[in-house]
Amino acid sequence: MDLKIINRENNQLLNREEIIVLIDHKNEPTPKRDDIREKISAMIGKDKNLIVVEKILTEFGKQRSKAFVNVYQNEEDMKKLEPKHILKRNKIIQ
Repeated sequence: MDLKIINRENNQLLNREEIIVLIDHKNEPTPKRDDIREKISAMIGKDKNLIVVEKILTEFGKQRSKAFVNVYQNEEDMKKLEPKHILKRNKIIQ
């Protein structure tokens, strides 16, 4: 699985960084959110627990996906702004 950041914007109003990542996953299924969070954490040097994968879109018939990721400055803002079902999908809350 190869990740490439194609767009990276700082959203000062919501105190987060919004990243769009292109993922090539040849001969593999669509990557899990946890795997994407780990790779992005290693790439940008932020704590994995402050990274939320909002959605993953896989192109039909291709082994390529686009992921929309939010990177927060602190846990309080993340829990206040992100919907609970998204936090559950990312296994941040139970």
